[in-house]
Amino acid sequence: WPWPRYRLARLVERLQGLGAKVVALDFLMPEPDRTSPEVILSERQRDRQATANPSLSSAFDLNSGQLAEAMARDATVLGYFLDFTGAAALASQARPILPPGMVVTRPAGIEAAWPRPDGVIRSIPALTGAARAEGFTNALHDRDGALRRVPLLLPYQGDLYPSFALAALLLASPDRTLRLSREGEETTLLWDHRRIPLDREGNLALDFRDESHSFPYLSARSVLIGEPAPGSLQGKIALVGSWAKGLGDLHLVPSGNYLNGLVIHATVIDNLLAGSFIATPGWAQGAGALAILGLGLLSTWLLSRSGFLLSLITVAGGVAGCYWLGQNLLVSRGVFLSPLLPMLTPVVIVMFLGLLKYGIEARKVRKRTLDLIEAQDMIIRSLSTLTEARDLGTGRHILRTQRYVEILARQLATTPEYRDLDESTIELLAKSAPLHDIGKVGVADSILNKPGKLTDQEYAVMKNHPLIGAEALSRSVDGSGHPEQLDFLQCARQMIESHHERWDGSGYPYGLRGEEIPLAGRLMALADVYDALVSWRSYKQAFHHEIAFEILCKHSGSQFDPAVVAAFVARETDFLRIAQDFADSGDSTAASALKGSETPW
Repeated sequence: WPWPRYRLARLVERLQGLGAKVVALDFLMPEPDRTSPEVILSERQRDRQATANPSLSSAFDLNSGQLAEAMARDATVLGYFLDFTGAAALASQARPILPPGMVVTRPAGIEAAWPRPDGVIRSIPALTGAARAEGFTNALHDRDGALRRVPLLLPYQGDLYPSFALAALLLASPDRTLRLSREGEETTLLWDHRRIPLDREGNLALDFRDESHSFPYLSARSVLIGEPAPGSLQGKIALVGSWAKGLGDLHLVPSGNYLNGLVIHATVIDNLLAGSFIATPGWAQGAGALAILGLGLLSTWLLSRSGFLLSLITVAGGVAGCYWLGQNLLVSRGVFLSPLLPMLTPVVIVMFLGLLKYGIEARKVRKRTLDLIEAQDMIIRSLSTLTEARDLGTGRHILRTQRYVEILARQLATTPEYRDLDESTIELLAKSAPLHDIGKVGVADSILNKPGKLTDQEYAVMKNHPLIGAEALSRSVDGSGHPEQLDFLQCARQMIESHHERWDGSGYPYGLRGEEIPLAGRLMALADVYDALVSWRSYKQAFHHEIAFEILCKHSGSQFDPAVVAAFVARETDFLRIAQDFADSGDSTAASALKGSETPW
C-alpha cells in the first residue's frame, strides 16, 4: 500500500459491474500517483536539477486519470479531511462537492455550538472533479479515547457539508432534502421521514448493534479476480478503504474493541437506514435528577433503620437496578440515560451514613470513656478518703505526691532510657499515686495516730501497710472478672506494694533491689520522702527545700533510683512550687519529737 491508482480504477469498475449503486472511496489522495511512470520520470528530472521545477511536481499522471474516468462513469463519493488546526497553508480553500440536489434548511444559529473547520484537505482536482459527491471523514474521540459519536453535518464557509457516510447515503437516495430543528435542548435532523437525534454539537450517537457481523466484507483481490457473483452488490453502497492495521485507521469503541474506519462509516449508514438511534431526550436530565432524589430518600430511609446486611443488600440492589434500567432503556428504546449518578447515590449515602454512624458511636465511646475515667477517679478519691479519715497526719500529702509523681514521670519520658513512657502511662502513674498509703486503713488507730515514738513491735505492724493495701486491691481486681479493664488498679497495687523498697535492697516488704522495683514504686519512693521532709508532722518540723534536696541527692543510688533523682534535680523548682502552693496549715509550726528511732520521713 498504496496501490497504484490504475488498480483502484479497475476495482471501481468491477464494483460498478457488480451492481453497486454508490461506490464510496475512503481515500485521501492530495498528490499525484507516485507509481505512475510519468511522475517517476518527472521526479527523476527534478532531483537531477540544481533547482526544483514546480511544473514537474504538479504534472498530471495517467494512473489518476484512469481512476477519474472510472469514478465518472457512475455515482462515486470521495473522502476529504476538514482541518481544525488553523494550518490554512496546508488546506485547500476550494469548497467540497455536495451531493447533487442536496438542500439543508435550518433555523438561524442552530449550529452555533458546532465545531468550525479552518480549511479542507481534498484529493487532487482530477479526482474531485470526477466524483459525484464528497464527504468529510472526521470523527472526534472522547477524552477516554473511545469513539461514541460522529458529526453528520459540519459548517464550512457558510454552508453545511455532509459526512462521508451521509454523502454516500444521500447519493443512493432520491430524497436529498435535510431539515434541522430544535425543540428546547434537543436538535433533530429530519430526512426521508426519519427523525435523527443529534447532540448540541451536531453529532450522532452511534449504535454498535453487532460489531463483528453486521455487514458483508469483500477483499479487493476477490473482486478483482471476479469471485463475487454478478449482481451480488445490486443496489448497495460499496465502501472501499484500506484495511491494514499498520495504517492506523482503527478506532476504540465503548465495548473495548477496535473497529476499522470503514466499519464506522457503515455503522452510520446502518443506523440511519434502520432508524436505530441513541438519543438523550430533554426529559433525561429531569428523570436523572428525580431518580437521584428518589434513590437518595429511599436509601436514607432504609439504611437509617437497618443493620449492615440489609444496608449491603440495599446498596447492591440499588446499583444493579440503576444499571439494568439504563441498559434496558438504551437497548430497547435507544434512550441514553446515564446510570452513573443514580448508581453512585446509594454508595455515597452508605458512606455518608456510615461516617455519621461512626461519628455518633465514636462520640458515645468518648462519653463512655469519660464516664469510665470519672468513675475511676471517683474510686480513687473514695479509697484515698479512707486513708485521710484514718491517718490524721495525711493532710494534703496525697495531692502533693500525685503531682510529684507526674512531674518525675514526664521528666523521665524525655530521656532515651524511658522514651517508651507515653502520655497514657504517665496519667496512669499519676492517677494511681493517691492510693499508695491505702494499706494504712488496716493499721490500728493507736499506732497510726500515736504522737510519740513507736515501739519495735508497733513499727513492725506499721511496715505491713504496703501488703495490706496490695492485698485489698488484688481482691478487687481479681474479683472484677475483667482485670484487663482495671489497669489503673494494677499500677496502684505496684505502687502500694513497692513504694517503701530501696534501690540497694534494704527496703520493705520484700527487699527488692534496683530495677526489680517497679517504676511506680521508685517514683513514689522519692515523692513520698520529699513530701515527708518538707511537710510538718506531729513528730517533726518541716525542713527547708534545700535541706530536702541535699538529703535526696545524698541517697541517690542507695535509697533512690539515680535516674529518678536526676529527674528530681531537673525539676526541683516545680517540686518547691507544689510544696508551697499545696502546703498544710501546720507546716510552719514547730515540730515535736521524732517517732522513736525512725528517720525524719
